[in-house]
Amino acid sequence: MAASSSSCPFDAFLSFRGDDVRKTFADHVYAALTGAGIHTFRDDEEIERGKNIDQELTKAIQQSKVAVIVFSPDHASSRWCLDELLMINERRKSDGMHILPIFYHVDPSAVRRQKESFKEAFDRHEQQLKEETDKVERWRAALKEVADLGGEVLKDQYEAPFIQNIVKLVANKLDRKLLHVGSYLTGIGDYVGRINHWLQDESTNVRILVLYGIGGVGKTTIAKTVYNQDSDKFERSCFLADVAETSEQPKGMNSLQEQLLSDIHKRESVKIYNVDEGVMKIKDAMCCRKVIIILDNVDNSEQFKSIIGKQEWLSSGSKIIVTTRLKCLLSEGCWKLHIKPLSVKKSHKLFALHAFGREDSPENFDEHSERVVSLCDGLPLALRVLGSFLRRRSIDEWKSEIKELQEIPDSRIQKILRKNFDSLHNDRHRSIFLHIVFFFIGWDKDVVVKILEGCGFEAIIGVQHLLDRCLIEINERNNLAMHQLVRDMGREVVRQESPDEPGERSRICNHKEVFRVLTEKTGTKTIRGLILDMHLLREEKHVGPISNYGNYSHENSVEESVLGCEDNRSMHDRLGGIVRQRIVNCIPKTSSTSADVIKTEAFANMRQLNVLLLDDVKLDGGYEDFPKHLVCLRWLRFPLNSMPTCLNVEKLVVLDMRYSRLKHAWQGKSFPCLKILDLSHSHLLTTTPDFTGLPGLESLLLKDCINLVKIDDSIAVLRALVLLNLEGCAKLKELPKTISDLKSLEELYLTGCSELKVLPKVLAQMESLKVFFAGGITLNELSFSSRDVRGPWSWLSGREGPESTMFSSAFLPRSLTHLILPNCNLSDGKFTTDLHLPSLRHLVLRDNPLNTISAEIPGLPSLVYLDITQCNNSNVIIKVPTSIEELNWIGRSVTSLSDLLRFGLEHISSGRENRFTASFCQNFVQLVQSDWPKFRGNFIFLNNNVWCQLQCLGDGLRSRVILQENTSGPSLAHNLLLWDMQKGKLLEADEGYMKTGSFLAILRVFIESLI
Repeated sequence: MAASSSSCPFDAFLSFRGDDVRKTFADHVYAALTGAGIHTFRDDEEIERGKNIDQELTKAIQQSKVAVIVFSPDHASSRWCLDELLMINERRKSDGMHILPIFYHVDPSAVRRQKESFKEAFDRHEQQLKEETDKVERWRAALKEVADLGGEVLKDQYEAPFIQNIVKLVANKLDRKLLHVGSYLTGIGDYVGRINHWLQDESTNVRILVLYGIGGVGKTTIAKTVYNQDSDKFERSCFLADVAETSEQPKGMNSLQEQLLSDIHKRESVKIYNVDEGVMKIKDAMCCRKVIIILDNVDNSEQFKSIIGKQEWLSSGSKIIVTTRLKCLLSEGCWKLHIKPLSVKKSHKLFALHAFGREDSPENFDEHSERVVSLCDGLPLALRVLGSFLRRRSIDEWKSEIKELQEIPDSRIQKILRKNFDSLHNDRHRSIFLHIVFFFIGWDKDVVVKILEGCGFEAIIGVQHLLDRCLIEINERNNLAMHQLVRDMGREVVRQESPDEPGERSRICNHKEVFRVLTEKTGTKTIRGLILDMHLLREEKHVGPISNYGNYSHENSVEESVLGCEDNRSMHDRLGGIVRQRIVNCIPKTSSTSADVIKTEAFANMRQLNVLLLDDVKLDGGYEDFPKHLVCLRWLRFPLNSMPTCLNVEKLVVLDMRYSRLKHAWQGKSFPCLKILDLSHSHLLTTTPDFTGLPGLESLLLKDCINLVKIDDSIAVLRALVLLNLEGCAKLKELPKTISDLKSLEELYLTGCSELKVLPKVLAQMESLKVFFAGGITLNELSFSSRDVRGPWSWLSGREGPESTMFSSAFLPRSLTHLILPNCNLSDGKFTTDLHLPSLRHLVLRDNPLNTISAEIPGLPSLVYLDITQCNNSNVIIKVPTSIEELNWIGRSVTSLSDLLRFGLEHISSGRENRFTASFCQNFVQLVQSDWPKFRGNFIFLNNNVWCQLQCLGDGLRSRVILQENTSGPSLAHNLLLWDMQKGKLLEADEGYMKTGSFLAILRVFIESLI
């Protein structure tokens, strides 16, 4: 169909090399397109005589919706064709013009990589256009980008059906819908790229993608962007917006089914009278078509089933994308992609684009932008909303808005985030969420579950529901984490319970409001929990107010405890190269005044209070009216010498009284529900309490109780005790003999018990013990409490006597998985030969004057981690067990390859990543370029404060060396450079860091070592 005028917009622009296909294939394609009613441009048909051909071509490209580019063998010889290609590709990038590449008797890879005839053509262009090399490079780039789009390839097949398929594809592209997305799409490129690759992979059996994450994180924006870019690659496409909300409307599910069927059948209206009928019609419609369907904001699996039915109903090549806040929406046969908040750098960029229309903030707005970006915590929705609101406003208006945001979150953001909270199944799950929001961010998940169960909740399933809805996360240390804006949303939910009277809310965490409620005695039975830190309250008088939602968050005040992260970090973190001597974070407290003292009667009406978190709080009065239903009491810096006898808190599950002034904890009290007792850093404590009333205790922490001299013998009743931490109890001289009755004990920490002289003889009978820390103890001076059994520790110094004997693994329980003995004055390394601990995985012997370590360690078949750092007298290690994955050996100089061969590292060749840490001298070249064994994996060295990671492929040193600045180990180090050992050149480096003197010095030393 010819155009009546070249000024009319075209449906399709046909680009081809005239000498190749003008009167053959291109003519047939043109005829088929026009015959199907598709208004098509081609240069010799549509340009009127006498008009400027270049201007008319440019105009035609701008007015066409689809470009059909026929790549034929001689296509790249024509500069005209290449200029057309450039214009078409620019149009694709600027406003989404659809391109359909046709590969006519050429291989797509030849086009993409400019091989064969395309290479010959470009060789000629480069010779003829030496002054226009930039243009040639742009031609090359355009060819690659367009070829990468995919397309139709004519192989050994008839042209007629091939051309009919081209017509069908063009018609589909013309009929597709474009969805509106925002102007700035910062931070989604990686996700979109991964999804595009999956969509184009027809070999995969995974046909469903679930994008999940918190509200406002960008799931819908990513889905829309993918739809706009890829829907034309499918026979049919459909985007169903906000499925959850639509399905709640009358006949809502029917309308969703009708829209899907209408898009698949390309009919204006399809009527569905009931959901089951719709499911079967959708099955019939999808089974024979390659479709892409996007279901936006699905909040239960029934919605998915009512629209898609079953995955096996999909035809080959079809793909489904679902966006949801539910991590657990679909469990099998799908790819799940977690959409996470933006990094700080990308957050700044996105916010600046919305607030200033540029990628960075003006200098006079830098500080204020920083504060807003911090409040947004990487959430694209918040960055967009606040950036747009603050655009073109004065600095004073910015300051006012920031101050208000710290007190009350933006309602537009809260509305989106609250949807997940409102979707929780019942009030109990909402209460669990609010308890975590106010009290337990940063706490160990298992501890929180115990507390919540003590409060009467089904905590395991409740916490799982929160995880499934992305309302909370669990980090690598098993601690509960939460996005800052989700936290603020939860706190705003509670504030709205009583905006003006905090004493009538269910929970209070703002210390100023708590103090007012307590001093004015306005607390009610509604209150379930509260927090008061008197240090922060006093500090406020000097530094200004601390907001509800901004800087103050009690989770930041959780110090080292089983409740928080320090003592519950992963065992690998505890051992990761260094058994750290942790410094107690004891902030000096301001002296209290009479105005700071709170009357105990202030708690009289709080009959439902079950969580009370206090720090440096002094109470005055009797404790008869103190809340009796407390489940969790954390009272840091408890001011009394013992617990009041009239304090009745028998329902406690957790009692945390770190840094207390306790001398004698209590007499005759019973805590039948107590599972965790933490009296760490109580420097006045001399003896432990009677444990008779604590039958269910699981964790006992007495860390840094520097004056503790006796553990009560009643500890034997703690049959459920799993963890006993006595680190830093410097005056403790012996453990009770009854410790052997602790049949459930799994972890025992004695590091820093420097006066400990006697260990019970029955240590080996503790069959559940897995972790034994004894750092800093002079073990060769220890003896057993029974003289008829020779002590196991004298072998450590090589001396024998009436109470000593050479070591036998019979003195240690065979259940041990971690044996940690740093700085214990060990001297004879032959004990490793006699160790028979089949389950031991981590052995730490660092900072000991060992003279040798035996060639064989046959009794440790499971050992994966060995640390002999700073064992400076060690002489020979001939063979390391093949099970070893990480070996730390810092402090000894590796001067030749033979030093490494003593370890027998050639046996470490399983292909896994191996971590070998050592210090070595500058003849590094001898180490890595001589006759390096056939290792596989990664080996990490430390030299002159620089981590070097050797990536070995198993046929000599064949890859590269990564240099990193030593911060706190290679996993946290800053990547400096990649050096290719075979090619002898720099592969990549941090551009900013390369300009620094430190980097240049490191690079010079490294290169000199290779010369």
